[in-house]
Amino acid sequence: MNSVKSQQRAEKLRNEIWRLNKAYFIDNKEEASEDVRDALKQELIALEAEHPELITPDSPTQRVGAPLDGRLPKIAHLTPKESLTDAFSHEELVEWIDQMERALGKENVQFEFVSELKIDGLNVTLIYKKEGSEGAEVTPVNENKKRYHLFRAITRGNGIEGEDVTHSVKTIESVPLSFVLDRENAPEYFEVSGEVYMPKAALIDLNSALEEAEKFANPRNAAAGSLRQLDPKIAASRKLAIFCYELGKDTTEALEITSQKKLMDLIRSCGIPINTELHVLSSLKEVETMYEDFQKRRDSLPYDIDGIVIKVNEKRMQKDLGSTAKAPRWARAYKFPAQQKTAQILDIQLQVGRTGAITPVAHLSPTHLAGSTVTRATLHNSDEIERLDIRIGDTVVVQKAGDIIPEVVEVLLNLRPVNSRAFHFPLHCPSCEQPLVRPEGEAVHRCSNTNCSAVRQEKIEHLVSRYAFNIEGFGKETIDVLLEQELVSDAADIFFLTYDVLIGLPLFKEKKTENVLSAIESAKNVPLDRFLFALGIRHVGRETAEILSLRLQWPTTELSMQQQSSTSAQATLFGKETEAVKINGITMGDIAKTIQALTLEQLSTIDGIGSVVAQSLVEWIAEEDNRALLHKFENAGVVAVLPEGSHAEQTLTGQTFVLTGTLPTLAREEAKKMIKDRGGKVSSSVSKNTHYVLAGDEPGSKFDKAKEFGVPILTEEEFTQLLG
Repeated sequence: MNSVKSQQRAEKLRNEIWRLNKAYFIDNKEEASEDVRDALKQELIALEAEHPELITPDSPTQRVGAPLDGRLPKIAHLTPKESLTDAFSHEELVEWIDQMERALGKENVQFEFVSELKIDGLNVTLIYKKEGSEGAEVTPVNENKKRYHLFRAITRGNGIEGEDVTHSVKTIESVPLSFVLDRENAPEYFEVSGEVYMPKAALIDLNSALEEAEKFANPRNAAAGSLRQLDPKIAASRKLAIFCYELGKDTTEALEITSQKKLMDLIRSCGIPINTELHVLSSLKEVETMYEDFQKRRDSLPYDIDGIVIKVNEKRMQKDLGSTAKAPRWARAYKFPAQQKTAQILDIQLQVGRTGAITPVAHLSPTHLAGSTVTRATLHNSDEIERLDIRIGDTVVVQKAGDIIPEVVEVLLNLRPVNSRAFHFPLHCPSCEQPLVRPEGEAVHRCSNTNCSAVRQEKIEHLVSRYAFNIEGFGKETIDVLLEQELVSDAADIFFLTYDVLIGLPLFKEKKTENVLSAIESAKNVPLDRFLFALGIRHVGRETAEILSLRLQWPTTELSMQQQSSTSAQATLFGKETEAVKINGITMGDIAKTIQALTLEQLSTIDGIGSVVAQSLVEWIAEEDNRALLHKFENAGVVAVLPEGSHAEQTLTGQTFVLTGTLPTLAREEAKKMIKDRGGKVSSSVSKNTHYVLAGDEPGSKFDKAKEFGVPILTEEEFTQLLG
C-alpha cells in the first residue's frame, strides 16, 4: 500500500472506530461487536507501526501512554472545584427552597430544576485545549469551528489542585481525544468535569482475576485505584467509563450558556459522554417521584449510584445564588437512605482526639456495608450509649452516616445475649490515666491533661494532614516513634527535625529522608487559613479558619524567604542554589497579638463566627502553652500568608446588611462578598438592629419591614458610595 492509500486508510479507520465507539459508549447503540471494534483497532495499530508518520494525537491507538516513573504530580485546577451539600429528606429540600428564596430576596419563586443521577465514582476534570491557541496556524472547516484536543485530566483533589491522571484517562474509550466546537466565542480551554466509574460487570470480571486479598470492595474503589495506576495499560485493561455533568465557570461564561440543560446538551454535542437519565422538573413533587423511581431501580442499573443531584436550571439564577465556602447554593445531592446492616458488638474502646475529646468506638463483627467491610462504628458519647442502652455482646443495626462514617443506630433487644455487659464510662483517660472532665452543657468527656501523649499524637497528625500543612511522609507510625523516643514534644517540633534524626527511624532511607525534609521546608510558608486550621483549636474547622483569615485585620510584614532557584524541592536543603524572595507574610507574634487584642464581643459579631467559636479562640490564646507554641513556630521560620481578597479595609465592621430585590448590575453574591470583605455581616431578616437594607428592583417584604423599623434603605449607587 503506497503512502497516499495508507493515509486514506488510516483516516477511515480512525473515523470508523470513533463512530462505533461513540455509538456504543455514548448513544448506547451496539452497531458492531467488541470483536469487530478490536479488529479495526488492531489494523490501525499495524498500519501506524509501518507508517509512524500517520500517527495523530487523537488516534485511538494513542490512548495508552508511557508509564509514569514516580508519584502522580499535582496540578492546579483552572477553576476551583466545589462539593455538593447533601439532603436526606423531603424536609431538607423544603428548607433548601426556603434558603434560596431568602438569598434571592423573593417569595414563592417558581424554580425549574434539572435532575441527574449521582454516580458513585471518582471526580475528574477534563481540560481540552483549542488547536492553535499558542499561535500555530490552523485552517478550520469554517471560521466558527474550532478543534479541541485533550490536554489534561485532573482528579478533584482538595478542590484547588488535584492529581494529574491524563495518562490513564486517555485509555478510557468513551473519552474523545479531540472534538470540534462550532462556536464563534470558543475559549482557549474547554473545562468539563465528570465522574469516572467502573461498571458493575467490569468489577466482577476484574475481581475474578485477582487474589482474594487484592479484590476491590466496590466499583468506586476499583475506579479510583485503576485511574491512579502509574502504568496506563492497567487502567486500559479495566473498562473504565465516564459521565460528565458540568463545565468550568470560565468555559460556561465564554460560551454564554443560559441553562443547565443547554450545558448538558453542549457537552453531549461534543461527543463527551453524559448520563442520559437527565430530566427537567418543575416542582419538588416531581423531584420526589424521580427520587423514588431511581431508589427502586438502583440495583438494576449497570453502575453504582447513591442518590440524585438536583440543580436549578437557569444559569443566571445560579449566579445570583452563588456558593458558600465549599458548595453551590443552587444544588443539592439528594442521597438515598444509608444502607443498614446488623453486627455484633465485640468490645467498646475509647479514642482520644486532638482536643482531648474521648469518643467511644464499638468494635464489631465484620459486616459488609455500603460497599466496604465495617469493623468499627462510632458511639459518639456516653449519653448516646445510655440512650440506646448499648452493651458489649449486643446485636446492633449499623449504617453509614452520609455513606461515609459507620454509626450504631439501634440495638436489637430481642437478640441480646444473657452474658451481655454494660459499658461504664471511665473516670480516667485511657492514654495518660489523668482524670476525665465533662464541661457543663457538653456531651463529651475530655482528658484534663494538656500534655497527654494521645492528644499530642492527634495534634501532630492533624498538623501534617492534607488540609493543614500537608506535609507528606508522616504516617501515624512515624509520629508514634518520634514521640516514644522523645524526638518531638509538640507539633512545632516537626520543623526542627534534621537529617540525622530521621535517617535513624524505621523505613527512613536516604531518599525518603530528603523528601520529607524538603516537604517540611516548603511547608514553612503556609496560607493563613491552613495554619489556623492546623492549630487544632476547638470549633475551628476549615471553613471557620478561612473566615477568620479573611475577616480579621492581620498586619503583614515584608519578609525575605529563601527559595530554590532550581525546580527541585530539595534545593534549599542539599546544597543547590537558592535565592531570596520577598513575601507579605504574617509572623507568629502578630497572629498572637491580633487574636489577643479582640474581645469576645468583637469576635462574636464576625459573620460566620458566633459566640461558641469566639469563646474557644479567647480561651485558646489565653493559654500560655499555646502562645509558647506560636513562638516556637516563629523560631522555626514558619510564616503565614494572607489569601487573596483579604486586603480590603474593614470599614463595615460591626454593621449588619439585609439584601432584597434584584440589583441593577451587582449579583447578590457579589454584593454580599463586598460587604463581608470589609468586615460587615449579612443577615436574611430585617430587625431593629439592622444597619442598612440594600434594595433592588421588586423588593420583597423586607423592604416594608425596613420602613417600619426606620432602617436606612440603600440603592446600589448609594451602596457603592458607602463602600468608597
